[in-house]
Amino acid sequence: MTIAAVRILDADPDLGDALGEDEFEEARLALVAPAMTLAKGDWRPRQTTSEPHGHLGVLVTQGILCREVVIAARVCAELVGPGDLIRPWDPAGGPPSVAYAVRWRVLQETRLALLGRRFTTTAARWPPLTSAFVARAVSRSQGLALSAAITCTTGLDRRLLMLFSHLADRWGKVRSDGVLVPVPMTHELIGRLIGACRPSVSTALKELEREGRIVRVGAEGWLLRDPPRKLLHDAGRQIADERDGAMATAAAS
Repeated sequence: MTIAAVRILDADPDLGDALGEDEFEEARLALVAPAMTLAKGDWRPRQTTSEPHGHLGVLVTQGILCREVVIAARVCAELVGPGDLIRPWDPAGGPPSVAYAVRWRVLQETRLALLGRRFTTTAARWPPLTSAFVARAVSRSQGLALSAAITCTTGLDRRLLMLFSHLADRWGKVRSDGVLVPVPMTHELIGRLIGACRPSVSTALKELEREGRIVRVGAEGWLLRDPPRKLLHDAGRQIADERDGAMATAAAS
């Protein structure tokens, strides 16, 4: 782990979208935060955060983290990446009625900006920035809700298409041959993201690769041949067709 400093609006200029040109430049110069770079491997936030009170959170400016929740020998996962605002040292809530554990892994070298008390005080001079940070936290909660909905969707191939489309919307890079999702995910991790076992994921991915819809690109990540919106539309259309067919069968019986 290395420690440095970063100008927040240089690292994440979208946060200042609601600021005027002069305000943006003033805020850009004023908003400097400590930053740390994490190497691939396990990460224990409680050992690296010394200012939990009055701390706005940790802003991911580069790289990908994996947050895993272990409950009753089952592991569910969430990916956290550029633009996400997290508070990794916080417990999930009050005293839990169900025993669980949380662990973090760094999938790619990751850079984090530590938005401590001094930063929070300075940022309060620009109310639109406060709104932007709240929006980031809300966006992550909405992403978690979508992930939960994906795990409840019938059909493993649909869940995979929805997952990759969601990740492409967040971090995808458009290429001439499709959209690259630059996230190094094993079949086991993908299973934890969509609530499926690894062998089933491997079989479904092999079929999608055979169809040319999703292709693994070595250590770079995964390539979606079709645009994410088309993948989601196709999956949604298939679900609707099956629902209509079931309703017609029920009506005829």
